[in-house]
Amino acid sequence: MKIKFYHLITFVFLLMTTGTGDAGTITVDNRGADYASIQEAVDNATSGDTILVYPGTYEENVNVKKGVTIRSYSGNPDDTIILAANSMNDVFYVTGNNVSISGFQITGADIDEYGEDKAGIYLEGSNRAVISGNNISSNSFGIFILESSHNSVFDNNVSRCRIGIFLWNSSNNRLNNNILNLNNHEGILLYEFCNNNELSNNTENRTGSGIGLEFFCNNNTLVNNTASNNLLGILLRKSNHNFLIDNSANSNEGIGIKLENSNNNVLFNNTANSNTYSGIFLIGSSDNKLDSNNASNNPGYGINVNNSSRNNVLVNNVANSNGKEDIIFTDPENNTISGPTEDIPFPGFALAVSVVLLASLIFGRIVGGK
Repeated sequence: MKIKFYHLITFVFLLMTTGTGDAGTITVDNRGADYASIQEAVDNATSGDTILVYPGTYEENVNVKKGVTIRSYSGNPDDTIILAANSMNDVFYVTGNNVSISGFQITGADIDEYGEDKAGIYLEGSNRAVISGNNISSNSFGIFILESSHNSVFDNNVSRCRIGIFLWNSSNNRLNNNILNLNNHEGILLYEFCNNNELSNNTENRTGSGIGLEFFCNNNTLVNNTASNNLLGILLRKSNHNFLIDNSANSNEGIGIKLENSNNNVLFNNTANSNTYSGIFLIGSSDNKLDSNNASNNPGYGINVNNSSRNNVLVNNVANSNGKEDIIFTDPENNTISGPTEDIPFPGFALAVSVVLLASLIFGRIVGGK
């Protein structure tokens, strides 16, 4: 009876301690490490393991279905290169949760036989991933995040892709301190029902649109991003209740910040200077607040509120030395403006005031003559 009791205690102890050991570390290279390929390491890893990849060039497409950390041993993307073995597949295809990928140069994903774009890193239904410190170049999409949430993407360089970082129907993600250069269409694109995301301290240069929020992307926060030398700096299209704070959208070939059919957004303390057409342009957009922005030295317009844009409030904005108009309301209906720098509600208001004053003066003289 005592023996059985001791066996029972031992069995319970084993149950309690099973799975409580430290996560393992697996190494990858072609010179005597645990595995010769990253995919082999992933296949043989347990969730929570770390896969260390030694310097070298690895030609493979990696499918990650479990929560592992994959990082370069050196931390230097220049010496640890992941090249797509098949350009018609994503380099990293991630469907697991709690995946981390860092310290790699990732390249070579193009378009598949059906014309669909492939990505350097593709997250689908993946949550709480960390993508950091990678150089991602010459892919169709740099990083593509589909129906995924609570992911962190930071300190990556993404270049020479069709779209640098692309979120589709993905919410509660953080994109911080990424550099995006020479991407053909968008540096960062949030598309369809991307809500409550945070974009901060990202830099977009020489792309189509630096940052785009398109089609029902609501309640996002953009803080201290730089979108310069693009065709368009920052675009909101059919997206509402977003906050744009302390962003720079200067020296773009078209417009610095454009709101198109977008309502109830707040633009605070942004700069939109030296853009070819307009600094800030609202088209069909209502109930937005523009506070303490600077839209100066644009060859076209400083702030252009156009095409049935109603009930917008402009407070304490600076708009100086623009080529055509500093601040213009094409449809002045219910738009208001105030502040020490500009206090003209809409073009022609000063003329109207002058006419009223002149009429009063003339009428006064007639009355006095009587």
